[in-house]
Amino acid sequence: MSTETNSETQSNEQADVWLTPDQVDAMRDVAIDTGAKYLRQRNEAIITLLADTGLRNEELTQLTVEMYLRDQGELYLPKEIQKSSHNGRSDWPRSHHLELDVDGTLGTQRSLNSYLDNRWKESPYLFPSRQKEQITTRSVRNLVKRAAVEADVRPYKYENGDFGRGDPQDVHPHVLRHSLAYRLLHERDDDKFDIYFVRNRLRHASLQTTLREYDHFRTI
Repeated sequence: MSTETNSETQSNEQADVWLTPDQVDAMRDVAIDTGAKYLRQRNEAIITLLADTGLRNEELTQLTVEMYLRDQGELYLPKEIQKSSHNGRSDWPRSHHLELDVDGTLGTQRSLNSYLDNRWKESPYLFPSRQKEQITTRSVRNLVKRAAVEADVRPYKYENGDFGRGDPQDVHPHVLRHSLAYRLLHERDDDKFDIYFVRNRLRHASLQTTLREYDHFRTI
């Protein structure tokens, strides 16, 4: 099982790179319109699922077809594929059922269903690669970065108390996790999509982790 780079695993640090919903949509458009035709729906589904659920790269690569509960519109995440807590909690992670497209903006089920109905390759894993039954974290990083570069998205950055803009090369899978938090905290339904909802969506063991990473998003 492959590991992620340090830039993708800074879960205890303040989120410093993120995308707006329009930028995520631009990446999805690029994914479905470019590259090898038989991989386009897969690539678009990967970007959509990352943006919708906040899955970590390594978690996404371990998803099986059976974990997508198509009839329920949910993704089942067993605890064994999730990142372990570093705060000493023995009961975390827990298995989760994640409702897909909670804010109705991404059409995640439509994307996944279309991909699976036309998938070029049978595999027990949800996302196979050209050569193997299971895509690697490196391949996911590459396709996310390629979509960002081809869409020419300049992510937003927060560094040393200042807001600015980055380069497409700064975008990696964990940026889509940050982008989910940004999107939810700027939804009109503030009563539902608050910091507690974001904590549960991202499956943090502690609310303090969510506040440390994303509290500044509420003032942007």
